[in-house]
Amino acid sequence: MTSVNDPIDRLSVDLEVFGIPQAPGMPPMTETYLHVRRRQDGSGGRAVLGLPIYKGDDGERGPAGNVHKGDRTTAELDGLALVLGETDVNNTYRNVDDNSQWVWNGETFIVHADAYGTPGPVGPAPVIEGGSVTVGGELQDAPAGVDVAGAPGGPYVLNVELPALPEGPEGPEGPSGSVYKSVDVEGEPADGDTLIHDAELGKLRWTPTGAGAVVEEYVVPASSFPESSKSSADVRELLVNLTIPERPFPYRIDVSGGVDVESSASHRVDVEVRVDDAVTGRLVGYGKGLHAAGWFEVPLRSHSDTAILPGSPEGVIPAGRLVTVYASAVKVAGSSRGWSVRPDFANLRIRLLGVA
Repeated sequence: MTSVNDPIDRLSVDLEVFGIPQAPGMPPMTETYLHVRRRQDGSGGRAVLGLPIYKGDDGERGPAGNVHKGDRTTAELDGLALVLGETDVNNTYRNVDDNSQWVWNGETFIVHADAYGTPGPVGPAPVIEGGSVTVGGELQDAPAGVDVAGAPGGPYVLNVELPALPEGPEGPEGPSGSVYKSVDVEGEPADGDTLIHDAELGKLRWTPTGAGAVVEEYVVPASSFPESSKSSADVRELLVNLTIPERPFPYRIDVSGGVDVESSASHRVDVEVRVDDAVTGRLVGYGKGLHAAGWFEVPLRSHSDTAILPGSPEGVIPAGRLVTVYASAVKVAGSSRGWSVRPDFANLRIRLLGVA
């Protein structure tokens, strides 16, 4: 007769045990489960048992891992053995003399022979074939050319030759180009230079400021002229002088103006304009008086004792030079009577004409 302690059936199964993690503070697990899957023939198959698992205490500290410190010679490693200590445990080195690995254990080196293989021969340069070329999603007819250059073992240089590419769409307007770097401009500018068209070059050429044009103008008004009466023995009277400061460009002086003089019959008083010296300086302006009695104006105009042609250096004041201009009344004819000058509407106008 069967008792209550006799099993109903016995199954041979593969039992798999799984852990069910329990978070700290959770109430203890009082129930678990055992799941058995029977096969079609009624025999036991796979069984699964779930058990609670809890976090245990920290275990003992494991050994330190190896730390590779690079390559050394045998002599260098023998020297390191004298200075390494317990804090350097598991420091490892490659012995370049025999390709062995040396591991420090805190007291001495443990040597592992032939830990590193011998390097093989240097291989050839890689072979790369040119592929297709695509521009804007459009495949081009010609492929790309590829060339690999370099000694065995490298480094290698990869040269790529592209076929003629199609013209792209017009891009946006770019920023303004530099006049100074333009291919249409010849020469290097100095301070104050301007651009002038050179027909022979077909380009713009840097030229000293205002070459061939009035650059600056100076005017001495009537209030600066004297009112003076001279005796028959006097032949010269300084009327005005004007200092022109250093200019950054070369120039010639252009003179205009006039001054009132009084003389007697058979007497003539002229007006001279000179630079650097009132008596002996270079003559740059002149006014010719009349052989007549009474007051009359002597008009002033530019004057040169020598011919001046385009490009001629005659009469040019170089850049950076200080110049003083003198205007003087000079009796050139007659000796028996005195003569006079007055400031009424007198004027001396000096223009600086820039030259190339």
